[in-house]
Amino acid sequence: MRFIKVLFLLALFVFSILFFSQNNDVLLQGLTLKLEIPYAMTLHSIPLPFGVLILAAFVAGALLTMVYFAIDKFRAGSKLRECKTRMASLEQELNSLRNMPINEARPYSAEEKVEGVN
Repeated sequence: MRFIKVLFLLALFVFSILFFSQNNDVLLQGLTLKLEIPYAMTLHSIPLPFGVLILAAFVAGALLTMVYFAIDKFRAGSKLRECKTRMASLEQELNSLRNMPINEARPYSAEEKVEGVN
């Protein structure tokens, strides 16, 4: 599985280099972002190269994904600890029930069952 991951990352790296080198003219063009709030104000950014915006979007997506999976991992760890605690408690209860002495004077017989039904 690690081999497949390494091959995938290598292919992604190669395609990224090809993309950026072949589209260098477009990616270096300046882009100004604008936010208009009606009847209030208009905000403009400084001219940024298009490639920087693509890179920033990629990094933001990667960070949000890492936060999502970290929260999921903490939840799973918490649930695992809870299940282990419950399992230990149930095992202790089972062992105590196994070690209980039987207090019946005589064993249960089928004749008593038939008499009780009629």
